[in-house]
Amino acid sequence: MRPLLIALLAGAALGCARVEIPEVPPGAPVSYAQHLEPVVVARCIACHTRDEPEAELVLEIGVGYGEMVGRASTQVPALAIVAPGDPGGSYLWRKLTHDVEIGRGMPRTVVGSIRLPENELELYRRWIEGGALP
Repeated sequence: MRPLLIALLAGAALGCARVEIPEVPPGAPVSYAQHLEPVVVARCIACHTRDEPEAELVLEIGVGYGEMVGRASTQVPALAIVAPGDPGGSYLWRKLTHDVEIGRGMPRTVVGSIRLPENELELYRRWIEGGALP
């Protein structure tokens, strides 16, 4: 029982942990590898690993970009997970802003879905709007 409780608390803490956001000057392009991947790994890795990829999505270091950009969502196949240049047409953006028809918002923790801080959402939005650069 104790190991399960520790695992549950660790999962909750991961979703709520403070994440160091790389500074990207206004107007500068946002790169997945340089700016966004550290956030994705910090917030999403608990559920999106090679061993048990939630929604068939692996977001481990070095593979997350290829798993998301231009690939159809498993929950809403008509939408790409990330449609470069189009946040509203990107299922990821809808999940992050909790605006989904199927499923729940992201990220999720043992206590439910949480909304990311505005500075993290802004980084995602800028990345997608800017063409979802690698």
